[in-house]
Amino acid sequence: MEVNRLRQAIPVTRKVIYLNTGWSGPSPTTVTARVKRWLDFEAREGPTAPRVLKAHHQAEDDARQAVARLIGASPDEIALVQNTTEGINIVLNGMTWRPGDEVVTTNLEHSSGIIPCYSLSRRRRIRVRIVDLAGAQTPSDVLERLRMAMGPRTRLIVLSHIMYLNGMRLPIKEIQAMARESNVKVLVDAAQSVGQIPLHMKDLGCDFYSLPGHKWLLGPDGTGALYIRRELIPQIRPFKVGHHTAISYDFKGNWKPDTLSIKKFELTTTSSALWAGLTAAIDLIGEIGQIAIQNRIRTLSEMAVTRLSSLPRVLVTSPRHPQLASGLVTFSVQDAAPQQVVAHLWKKGQVVSRWVENPPGVRLSLHFFNTEEEIETVVDCLRELG
Repeated sequence: MEVNRLRQAIPVTRKVIYLNTGWSGPSPTTVTARVKRWLDFEAREGPTAPRVLKAHHQAEDDARQAVARLIGASPDEIALVQNTTEGINIVLNGMTWRPGDEVVTTNLEHSSGIIPCYSLSRRRRIRVRIVDLAGAQTPSDVLERLRMAMGPRTRLIVLSHIMYLNGMRLPIKEIQAMARESNVKVLVDAAQSVGQIPLHMKDLGCDFYSLPGHKWLLGPDGTGALYIRRELIPQIRPFKVGHHTAISYDFKGNWKPDTLSIKKFELTTTSSALWAGLTAAIDLIGEIGQIAIQNRIRTLSEMAVTRLSSLPRVLVTSPRHPQLASGLVTFSVQDAAPQQVVAHLWKKGQVVSRWVENPPGVRLSLHFFNTEEEIETVVDCLRELG
């Protein structure tokens, strides 16, 4: 991988050490240029001129097809959404629930996953079972903990492919297979996985997979997608409805809902410029290669874990098992609050990182454009921490 050449296309790398892609990734010039060109096109031609309307529909189709290629799915299984949270809500609120049904999730989930589960439990009188994954050492350990939490009323498992708190990568293929044996569906929060690891929905056996465009894909904010396995689309009802929800209607009280199309989950006006930017971002990921990106991230994360572990006051809290590790590396510093460490890294080295809770620590997001020298800068800054 020609890292230096790729870094030239990502302007932020010339100003700071950006290690927070897990929150929001820095867009390359190919993405921002595509967005700007589209906005200029709309302003020049008129947003509803025939030529622009035709291009708008094409931009949506291009984005849908790009996501489908990226994750090994069919375009008719992809709904375009604003972010991961919207996709999670579509599935949770679109299923049919009965009092006493159960959702299984984990204690390492993002608030955008656990809070919708809590809200659903209050409205539908269902039970939320929380599995403690802290200290899980192997993929089989993760599977066993989830298996023990499942019961006869379990309808859905909600979990992240890669945990935002500590970077733990879950064995989704094996979890899906285990759940299917009990007729339990799985909803995956893909906020930290898409763009970081190669994905293929059919190989993984995924039911529902909700992903963002603005993190590891390096696309614009306000873009994302929801994958629903084709045969499950009729089982999920849209909780927000617009004209895509109806095949036909009149003003005499008659309407015919569209239960089969993935577009029933999409509302009306969206930004064509953002969808064009997302397509450009996915094109770049495809040009670099998902396997090459995964290998580069693995090299950087292994180096970061080794170098951080060499410091006397630093405790790495990310999983060490190679099948559980990812590009998210978290650590704590003895006698220093995570907020203090994050502020120190910024002040001393212009390092953009973030602090997390449960357990409290500092998180580094290592993507293909990061370098070994940047990791050494982090280590040097930590040595100077008082």
